[in-house]
Amino acid sequence: MQHTTLDEQLAALMPKATDAFSRSCLEGARLALANPDNPLRLNFFSTAMRILFEHMMDTRAPIDAVMQCAWYTPEKEDGKPTRGQRITYAIQGGLSEDFVTGQLHVDPQPLRRRLLDAVDQCSKQVHVREYSGVTERGEQVAMAAATTAAVGGLLDALHFCRRAVLEPITESLDDAAVDTLLSESLVEVDELASHWSLQEVYVHETVVHAIGPDTIIYRSSGSIDVILQFGSNSDVRNDMGAELPQTFPFTCDIVLPLDDPWDLGLAETRCGVDVREWTDAMRPDDWADDD
Repeated sequence: MQHTTLDEQLAALMPKATDAFSRSCLEGARLALANPDNPLRLNFFSTAMRILFEHMMDTRAPIDAVMQCAWYTPEKEDGKPTRGQRITYAIQGGLSEDFVTGQLHVDPQPLRRRLLDAVDQCSKQVHVREYSGVTERGEQVAMAAATTAAVGGLLDALHFCRRAVLEPITESLDDAAVDTLLSESLVEVDELASHWSLQEVYVHETVVHAIGPDTIIYRSSGSIDVILQFGSNSDVRNDMGAELPQTFPFTCDIVLPLDDPWDLGLAETRCGVDVREWTDAMRPDDWADDD
C-alpha cells in the first residue's frame, strides 16, 4: 500500500482551501517542513497552521454570527463563544445539531476535539521555549501529520455539509433560478438598449454560498442569451435599427430559512446580471475618469 508523504498531504489540501490566503498559509506550512535539517521547522509549520486556523475562524465563524444561532449557549463567563463552538459554526452555521446529524449525517464533535488538540499543540510550538521545543524528526513529523489531518478534516466536513444540504434540491434550485430570471425585470440589461428579449438561460453551477445564523444562501451562476434591440420594430424592419445577440453571466441567490432549508416555497430570490464587459467595450477610447 502506497502512503502519501506529509508534503503531498499538505498539497492535497490546497484545492479544499476556502480562499487565497488559506492557500498561502498551507504553502507556508509546507515550505516550513521542507528542510529536515532545520531544528525549528515544526515551530514555523505550527505558526503557519495557527494563522490558518485563526483566519478560518475569522472568516467562517465570526463571533457575532455564532452568538445569533439558536443552538448557541454561552459556555464562558464573558458570554463569547468558545473555539469549539466556532468550529461547529464553521461547519454547519446555524443549522441545528439534530438536522446536521440526522439529515446530513455529519457529526462535528469528534472532529472538533481533534482540531482543538491540534491547535493547542500548535500554540505550544508557536510559543516555544528552550526546553519545550520538539526537535526529534520523527516526533516533528507525527505532530505535523496530526495537525494536517485535523485541518483536512475540518475542510472536508465544511464541504461535505454544504454538499449534503444542497444535493436533495439541486435541480429544483436550478429551476428556481431560471424561473426568477424569466419572470423578473433585469435592470442591468434594461439600461443597455431600448428593447431586449431573453432567449435562453443556462445554469452552470449551483452551490451553497453561505450558511448563516438563521438563513442559508444557495447561489446559482450561469449565463443568459439575449437580443438587444436598438430602435423600434419598424426601425429594425427598415434597416434603421439593429438587433444584436449577446451573452451575459448572471448569479441568482436563493435564500431560505434554516428552519426548513429544503422548502423552496419559503425562498427569497435576488438575481444580478453582469454587463460590465459590454459597457466597458462601449466606452469611448478617450474616456477619462473624473479626478
